[in-house]
Amino acid sequence: MPKYIFCVLLFLLCSMTIKDEPLCNEIKLREKASFAIGVAINTGKLKDNETYRNKVIEQFNSFTPEKALKPLYVHPEKGNFNFTEADHLIEYCRYYKIRLHGHTLVWHKALPHWMEKFKGNANEWDMMLKEHIQGIIYHCKDYIKSWDVVNEAFNDDGTLRKNIWLKNMGESYIEKAFRYAMEADPEAKLFYNDYSLEHGGEKLDAVLRFFSDLKAKGIRIDGIGLQMHVSLEYPTIDHINGAALKIQNNGFIVHYSELDVALNDEQNFFKSGKRLTALQKNRMKEIVKGFMKLKPENRFGITLWGLSDADSWLSEDSFRARPLLYDKHYKIKPAYCGFVEGLE
Repeated sequence: MPKYIFCVLLFLLCSMTIKDEPLCNEIKLREKASFAIGVAINTGKLKDNETYRNKVIEQFNSFTPEKALKPLYVHPEKGNFNFTEADHLIEYCRYYKIRLHGHTLVWHKALPHWMEKFKGNANEWDMMLKEHIQGIIYHCKDYIKSWDVVNEAFNDDGTLRKNIWLKNMGESYIEKAFRYAMEADPEAKLFYNDYSLEHGGEKLDAVLRFFSDLKAKGIRIDGIGLQMHVSLEYPTIDHINGAALKIQNNGFIVHYSELDVALNDEQNFFKSGKRLTALQKNRMKEIVKGFMKLKPENRFGITLWGLSDADSWLSEDSFRARPLLYDKHYKIKPAYCGFVEGLE
């Protein structure tokens, strides 16, 4: 029998052995959880898509703007901030009593052209960084009370990422970013946010050493955001739970800040769609259950990086697509039910 025919038959056989599992009832996640349940917000869809708008209001009590507060969008020109989208989002959250988490003040991506091409000595870079951070926080501090101050500053091996900030200011840019944020709003919770921290290992260890040292110097860093762009199998739940517990034990609050669970169809070619969604459901459940094991005072919240698969930063035709709680038609998926079960 030709190999490709055997593969097709095996795939069909696997598909036939999996029965449809009835979906759970759609509830209000924001009322079910003892901590904040968040979502990354597309401000365009919030204005123009009624289904999207109703779902995010019904389900979530914390928003993180996808783009509106990134440097490229909020600080497009030197000395000129654009708070149009941010202000709209603030008023929206104020009306519906939804927490708004600021994302992100300092990053190596989504930079305006003027910032990428900025010329100056160390003192001028220092002043530019301060004006950027404090200009944003001063404008938003009446409502936004938590910030991802620095985003993705470390490599996977624990070394500092080579970016424009490190090149022109040295590693002190991280300390200064948190110092300037703390000065601008002493009441706000300040976070470091990064990917792959949930794997544990040398990256997480380096981050914890670095920020523990800063805290010892009197710089306030309240929490660590684990982005949590994970797959069905990797990292293991023991690695995820171990990383969160390690962060807690080092005196930081924990934010699962950009959660999605990629199906990894390419790695699981012989698993049917039903099998994959069942695995995704269980993965969501175990992630939420693990977060629930943290002390209540250390649980800042879980934020999904998008409402539906149609809103995901992962492309629809990618092998890593369909990573969220709702399908592209804004109907709940088994992953939604797994999330709910994890809260129980």
